[in-house]
Amino acid sequence: MSLVLHPFVINQPFRHRYVDQSLEYVVNHPGVWVTTSDEIADHYTRTA
Repeated sequence: MSLVLHPFVINQPFRHRYVDQSLEYVVNHPGVWVTTSDEIADHYTRTA
């Protein structure tokens, strides 16, 4: 799953707490790979 966080949306001060809570919930599940688009491209290049 890709989670895109646009600065206009997440840079609203009243949303910071909810973004933090959501990300903490997601990344604490086993098998979740927190990465960047560059790391995904590198992985694809190495394994394709």
